[in-house]
Amino acid sequence: MEIKMYEYLIKKGSCKKEDLMRDLELNEEGLNEHLSKMSSLGAIEIVDDLVSPSPPRSFLQKYLRLKEVELGLQLAELRKVVNELQMALEPIYSESRYGVRLEELWQTIDSLSSMEMETTRMISRANSEISILAERFSYYPKVREELLSALDRKVRVRVLLLALDKENEGRVEDLKRNKIEVRLARCDWRSVRFTLVDKREAIFLIWAKKSGENRVYYRPGYSKNPGMVSVFSDSFEYLWDKALQL
Repeated sequence: MEIKMYEYLIKKGSCKKEDLMRDLELNEEGLNEHLSKMSSLGAIEIVDDLVSPSPPRSFLQKYLRLKEVELGLQLAELRKVVNELQMALEPIYSESRYGVRLEELWQTIDSLSSMEMETTRMISRANSEISILAERFSYYPKVREELLSALDRKVRVRVLLLALDKENEGRVEDLKRNKIEVRLARCDWRSVRFTLVDKREAIFLIWAKKSGENRVYYRPGYSKNPGMVSVFSDSFEYLWDKALQL
C-alpha cells in the first residue's frame, strides 16, 4: 500500500489527507498508519493537512535497503528453522529407513585434544590387543605410558605407520625397544587414522579436502558398533599383512 500511495502522490504532486482517504479507499486510522510508515522512510512530507512526495531516488533507495534488511532477517530465521528441522528429522529418517540411529554407528568428538584423551582412556582399558594406524605417530609421547602399561597386562600392541623419516625415527626405535610391533605401510596417503582396542571399539580421524581447496578438514569420531569396528579392523589387517616390518 505504501508504494501505491507514493505513486499516487507522485502523479498528484501534493494532496490533502481527505483526498487520499477517498481515492485510495482508506479510513482515517489506516491512512495515518501508512503515512507514519512513509514519513519514517522519508517518502513524504506532511505540513498540516497537506501531503507531498519526496524525490523518488532518495526514497526508493532507502526503501530498497530496508526491505533487504527485512528479507535478510527473514532468510536467516528460515535457515535456522530448516537446520533445526533437519537435525531433528535426519535421525528419525535414518532409523525408519535403515533400522539404526546414526549415533549407534558413531559419535562425533569435538576436537583433536578430546580425541587424544579418549584414545588414552581406550588404551587403558584394553584387555587383548591394540592396533594403531598413524602417519608419524606424533602423539606417541601422550599415550606412551598407557601403552607400556598395556604391555605389562600382556596386551598385544601393533603400530602401523604411513611415513618414516627423521621426524619419527626416534619414536620407532623407542617402540621397538619396548617390544611394540611396528611396521611401515606399503601404500599412499590414507584419509583416515584410527586406534582399535580389542576389536570392540575404535576411535578415528577422517581427513578430507573440498573440491578446489587446499585446506584440509578433519572430523574425529568414536564407534563401538560391530559393523563399523569390523571395517577398521579388516582395513588394518590388510595393510598390516602387506607392510614392511621395522
